[in-house]
Amino acid sequence: MKGLFIACLLVSIQSMTVAQAYEADVHYSTTYVLARAVGWTEADARVVASANQAMDENQDTAAALEFDTTPDLSFAGVVTSSVHQAEKNLKFHCFSKTPGQAGQISADVLQVISAHFAEVPGHQEDPRSAAKRLIALGVALHCQQDAYSHAGFGGSCGSNPGSCYGHTYQTFLDQVMYVYLGKHLHDPDHPGVGEWLLQVLQGTVSELAARGPKTSLRSIHAADLATLADSLRASGLDLPHAVRRECNRYIAGKWLHDVFAGRSQDSPDTREKLSPEIAVTCRNPSLASATVVRIPAPRFPRLNPDALPSLVRADGTYQQVRDGDFDVFSPGIEAERVADRSPDDKTQKVKVQLSHWGQLLALPLMVRVARLSEDRNRKAM
Repeated sequence: MKGLFIACLLVSIQSMTVAQAYEADVHYSTTYVLARAVGWTEADARVVASANQAMDENQDTAAALEFDTTPDLSFAGVVTSSVHQAEKNLKFHCFSKTPGQAGQISADVLQVISAHFAEVPGHQEDPRSAAKRLIALGVALHCQQDAYSHAGFGGSCGSNPGSCYGHTYQTFLDQVMYVYLGKHLHDPDHPGVGEWLLQVLQGTVSELAARGPKTSLRSIHAADLATLADSLRASGLDLPHAVRRECNRYIAGKWLHDVFAGRSQDSPDTREKLSPEIAVTCRNPSLASATVVRIPAPRFPRLNPDALPSLVRADGTYQQVRDGDFDVFSPGIEAERVADRSPDDKTQKVKVQLSHWGQLLALPLMVRVARLSEDRNRKAM
């Protein structure tokens, strides 16, 4: 039984660390079309949406599970003894320290969201300051959007704040049920699961409108926003996640074209006509030969551990996550010294963060490397 438990836990960790709350179809594609809909320029909407999704693309900001390891722990012991969410999950992905009430976002999460938006700079004319402002807004929107899919998944884990496993159980169960039923039913990362998506879109529109260009600000009718929410909720329940994200990009682009046809300032080259095959792949007849607004490829900014961009140039361009790849695939596992050690230093702990399931394969080696690094740091003091 213990072996089965460990195997299930490893699979569930895989489920948690691959998808961090709402995915790119909400954080990037939907955020982009909502920004365009309320009047943001293509360039600015792209930066805001890219920064939003960049929170899941940078190792320093991606949600992660954390282990406090000691030299005498076996691999199984490392996995099962002290796993908990990293502090950045609470700071950037709006998990709560408390269980909270059903159907409500916890008070501590609301404070985190408010703090993020309070840190968004005001309007400035120079390109560097403007880019930093757009990135900060994207970071704040990410946490706000995550708060809805993470509602009800807070709580305590020993001395660690926040839930030990977040919604790991739900995402694991979702994968198991998808294998047998061919439908996603439990994964809160999926825009079609749960009842919060319309509130997510409403909150996103509110913040984008409050901080958007006043000269070109447009309103979105409640019925139009509900149409987008319904389309996204109905999409992809029977599709693999990667296919669903691509299909929802087309759905978002179609919504933008249909709702704002004649009112948008999109140039003809930003529109595209979908091939009939896309409707078949997405299992969505409304996409057959549909005309959509083309959503540009993201430009994910490289973010530091404080979620600030690592480099913004004077012309407003910024350092990107290399080739748009998921940065947590880079070699190594984040490790840092834990100050709480026994007086004789013989049972030192090393904190190891895993932000992608594939890193589990190298966990024994990386734990050893982390401990050796800690030894060197201690001796240098």
